[in-house]
Amino acid sequence: MHFAVYSDEIYMTTRLEEERTRWLPFNRGDEHGAGNPHNPNGYKTAYLWEKILAKDSFMDIVQSFVHLQIETLHATSFNHAIRTKERMIFPRYHQLDAVREITNDARRAGAGKNYLVQHSASSVKSNTIAWLAYRLSSLHNAQDERIFDSVIVVTDRKVLDQQLQNTIYQFEHKTGVVQKIDKSSEQLAMALGFGINIIITTLQKFPFVIDKVDELPDRRYAVIIDEAHSSQGGEASKKMKEVLASKTLEAAVLDDED
Repeated sequence: MHFAVYSDEIYMTTRLEEERTRWLPFNRGDEHGAGNPHNPNGYKTAYLWEKILAKDSFMDIVQSFVHLQIETLHATSFNHAIRTKERMIFPRYHQLDAVREITNDARRAGAGKNYLVQHSASSVKSNTIAWLAYRLSSLHNAQDERIFDSVIVVTDRKVLDQQLQNTIYQFEHKTGVVQKIDKSSEQLAMALGFGINIIITTLQKFPFVIDKVDELPDRRYAVIIDEAHSSQGGEASKKMKEVLASKTLEAAVLDDED
């Protein structure tokens, strides 16, 4: 990992390629804009060595965030060889901050709270979703009790967002940890019933699980919705809430009528 540190701003890259090096900002943001806020105790960039590179923080990044992304490049009509492309992934500041803030609060408050993460264009929200899903799936409270039985990642696209799906799946290859719901609603109902750690599905499959809701065990779910602004309205969203609600389906319907 390489940092270019100035008194006011920080940039990062995982690969030095001379003039082709791609530097990404590693700044905290200042009043909803670029850069870093004023620091009355020193440099604006002091958070890098005071917090990010502190021992516990850095070890957490190495253990839970740093990831070698392997992309398969398929053969073309000009090149018949199948090649792989490797890229080291290191979290940008906004990704690291979002995942840590939500998991720390969820550890204290438990299930039942709502959070909103705002990402600008090209800020790689799929990585933030993947890191958050894995952190929540293994999150325990002060009594060492698991807070969420399953984490459900929902996209509102009828064809699962391939980048999001592949990003989450690459982070962990152990059998039974991640399941992509890409076949049927019955597959989704089975995954909910079995308590798969991380379930990736589309919003459109939830209405068809209603018939099986009585068979689902009483569990606590963390639901991460991709592009929540376009997913929260409509019948499919209401059905998803009914399926995952702790109360009975009849009570959920009555609440909607009220």
